[in-house]
Amino acid sequence: MLSESAGDDESAGTVPYGDGPEYWDMRYKADPEPFEWLRSYADLKSWIREASGHNTSADVLHLGCGNSLLTEDMYDDGYHNIINVDNSEVVISQMMARNMKRPQMLWLQMDALDLSLPDNGFDLVLDKSLIDTFACADVENIMIYLMQVSRVLREGGRFMAISYGAPDTRLEFLTLKHLRFEVQVVNLPPNDSSKVHYLYICRKVPKKPASAANS
Repeated sequence: MLSESAGDDESAGTVPYGDGPEYWDMRYKADPEPFEWLRSYADLKSWIREASGHNTSADVLHLGCGNSLLTEDMYDDGYHNIINVDNSEVVISQMMARNMKRPQMLWLQMDALDLSLPDNGFDLVLDKSLIDTFACADVENIMIYLMQVSRVLREGGRFMAISYGAPDTRLEFLTLKHLRFEVQVVNLPPNDSSKVHYLYICRKVPKKPASAANS
């Protein structure tokens, strides 16, 4: 079983979470059983429903999906337009095989820092501790990553990030002006792990007209 340790590793800097797909391929080969980072769909359902405008036809992107059951549960709850992305070829292959009975859901091997996905393509982008993975390695990658998120997110769409990182470590990135995010912070109540997790709900606002931006 994978340990839920990213919060400690971020400060200690001892675990190579940022070592690229080779690290994750080895990890998923060693333990292919599904593992739920931080929170399950049951924990997040009400927030996801609200962020998607209660629209199960919303276009959803799950970044750093790993072998989380989050989108399986979402699919079974009516959300069928879901794309899952991870940089590990191993876990993508595992999850494709596991989800043959959910044919509309897609699984793509892709780098979250360089997404080959269209601009303004998604109503909802989900991140369960991927931002923490970048924080464990090179924090400059957080800015690159969030630029990719903003690019693929439609105006009015939401980016939901569930993180170990407290607001004093995450808001400095999420509130960068060029991202055009209005950010709501939710302190999630402790779960069975007794760890504190934070939910960041970021709405992409329309770009200001040039005349308004210069006024």
